[in-house]
Amino acid sequence: MDDKICINVGGTVFRAKMSTLRKYPNTLLGSISFESDCYVNEDKSFYFDRNPELFNTILDFYRNGCIHLPNHLCGLLWETELKFWKIPLTEISECCYKTVSSYKKRVNISNMLRAVFFTRNQSECTSTSVLGKCCHRLWLFLDEPSSSIWARVFSFVYLSIVLISASLPCLITHPGIRIEHTNTDAFLKKAEYINLKFWMNKDNPKEMHLATSEQPIWLYRTNLAVNVFFSVETVFRFLTCPFRKRFLKEWLNILDIYLFVIMWIRYGVIQNYRNDLITNIRLAYFLCFCEAVSVLRLFRFFRLAKQYSSLRILFITIKDSVKELLLLLITFIVFGWMFANLIYYTEIREPESFPNMLVGFWWSVVTMTTVGYGDVYPVGPLGRVVGVLCSLCGLLVLAMPIAIIASNFDNLCRQNEEREAYANVQMSHKSNTSKTACNTSSINPANK
Repeated sequence: MDDKICINVGGTVFRAKMSTLRKYPNTLLGSISFESDCYVNEDKSFYFDRNPELFNTILDFYRNGCIHLPNHLCGLLWETELKFWKIPLTEISECCYKTVSSYKKRVNISNMLRAVFFTRNQSECTSTSVLGKCCHRLWLFLDEPSSSIWARVFSFVYLSIVLISASLPCLITHPGIRIEHTNTDAFLKKAEYINLKFWMNKDNPKEMHLATSEQPIWLYRTNLAVNVFFSVETVFRFLTCPFRKRFLKEWLNILDIYLFVIMWIRYGVIQNYRNDLITNIRLAYFLCFCEAVSVLRLFRFFRLAKQYSSLRILFITIKDSVKELLLLLITFIVFGWMFANLIYYTEIREPESFPNMLVGFWWSVVTMTTVGYGDVYPVGPLGRVVGVLCSLCGLLVLAMPIAIIASNFDNLCRQNEEREAYANVQMSHKSNTSKTACNTSSINPANK
């Protein structure tokens, strides 16, 4: 009996041996028989309505025992084809598995980007009341710069005020702006006369300058106006937000609430306990903490992510590169302590360098990051050798994880550009379709 059979795939006839197909009986071709539904008695062949260009690869699997996929075809196409022929993905050769795995990775990234950049329809409003519609419009105005022209104007004003608020802490401490209400000598004499016990160091010019001067009234009012603006904006965004649980989970909103509390506590301390700041060091430290925390207001610039997709891609890259960043941190600490140990013992005969290993760790961190302050440095020949090795090791430790993170950012940017281009094409097609439908309905004789 002739072992050869004819297989008709999409109109193209292939010849194969039944014994070759029987090597894999769990597959579709390995289990066919002349009683199968795909067998055509008139042509004496097995017919399959599939792409004949892909069947050569499928047939080679039975001949060679593994699947080699061409790179120019989509991984989804091959996954569907192998599923039809009942060939498991584990039969794909290692050198060609990238075709399927890269497709799955791109699909996961596309789904993630689609979820991140998904924006609700501007006209979507669950409430039918007038108040609900007004709240929805106000929410879009405050949180969605792309919803209208006025929303873009407000976004520009918001970012301008953020810039002003970021510069206020610098202006408050500038000697040329603060108003001196008494000189240092007069302050010290007055404190001695009334037996005032203040915590400040009289030899520290920064502390004495803050004690003998105050911020001008215009700067105080500007700071107060900025706090009022951000407070009102935060309250209105929270009240008009359609998803308040999601609102409280976003880190920028949590930061706004945190700054809201800190800034008004700071204002209350300055307003009610200004005179106690000189004598109460704990109150002064608390005020300094509030002032230092106020620098977090710079993070409000990240609301630009609503308008610039590249900034949002940066956040996604950092989130997806947590493993690389953790690897960088662990490797950095390990090598830092190693070189701290080496530099301490190689410089142990030097009386003025590296008094303890903690100083050595500070030096290794500064050296590995190629900052090189020069406050601490090796003196002996062995210490200098360790310094060279530390700097070279720092270059390698920093270069490898950062290259991976940069590659992730580049891949996400490229795929996001493809996603945006595809979305623009779909939007343009829908717009043209709706226009065509309108034109067709306008010339419909039934409407005349």
